[in-house]
Amino acid sequence: MRASLVIPFALWTFACSSPPVDTFTGGSGAGAGPILTGVGAGSGSGIGGAGGNGGDAASGGNGEGGSGAGSSSGGMIVDQDGDGLDDAYEASLAESYLPFLSLDPDDGCPRGGIVYRVRPHPDSAARIHIVYDHLYERDCGLTAHAGDNEAFGLTIDPSVPPPAGILAMRAVGHQATICEKTTECGACGDLPACATAMKGGAPFPVVFSSKDKHAGYVKKDTCNPFLACLDTCTLAPTSDEPPMVNAGEPGAPLVSNLTTQGFINASNGWTEQELFDVDPWEPEKDFGGAGNVAGDLVDPAFVPPACP
Repeated sequence: MRASLVIPFALWTFACSSPPVDTFTGGSGAGAGPILTGVGAGSGSGIGGAGGNGGDAASGGNGEGGSGAGSSSGGMIVDQDGDGLDDAYEASLAESYLPFLSLDPDDGCPRGGIVYRVRPHPDSAARIHIVYDHLYERDCGLTAHAGDNEAFGLTIDPSVPPPAGILAMRAVGHQATICEKTTECGACGDLPACATAMKGGAPFPVVFSSKDKHAGYVKKDTCNPFLACLDTCTLAPTSDEPPMVNAGEPGAPLVSNLTTQGFINASNGWTEQELFDVDPWEPEKDFGGAGNVAGDLVDPAFVPPACP
């Protein structure tokens, strides 16, 4: 990051015209779209609505039922990071709402993984904010170095199945350098429509990563050699699917070592020893020759509008 998201569509018409892709397993009935995964008779509404009898620890979904952040009448909620959301629910949101990640097919250093943080949106209890910090083993651009951290943020409506529930996205490429570029897209206010590409049979919004440098963009036309320090972006034929781990919250981390609890290890092909045993919440330690992961996870620059 230190040295270092195309197929446009109008106003997110898929939210109205395309059939929703339901990746959840909650019960059905009248009411809003599924919120939490679960089984059994009865279901809930609202963020983490109360599950019906027979639901599991993260039940909820359509139909009638109680409400409450991450609560369930069908079992015990596991909320180790203390943000009011069941941890398994957070993982489900991060995986199912992950955008199409367009990494150039000729990128010279594609190995990576994602550390993410999921929480209620700071500006709206009805929305969820997710920040994804894409960590690469190397930046292999003109100023090559070990480590690369590139973050982007989402606002989602968890009552609407993905991809339509993705309301806004924001990426900051080359943050804190003279090449910094912030791009936004979405379905609210005056945000431009996001580009989309097919993933899992549905049109997901795209996050573009510049070739070799991995700077993040949600508007492809901004990623060009004249506007963005020699960056180029390509719409990949398939979405990148890196391993992911939930960072938790600043005061209640779920991960403190990305080697023993994450993906930065020899079994995944990582060889840069200075990146091993990194604590993503360590505020004083940069990710190799790149930026600070803990800073990315709390940076308001990666919080898109709540889209009321």
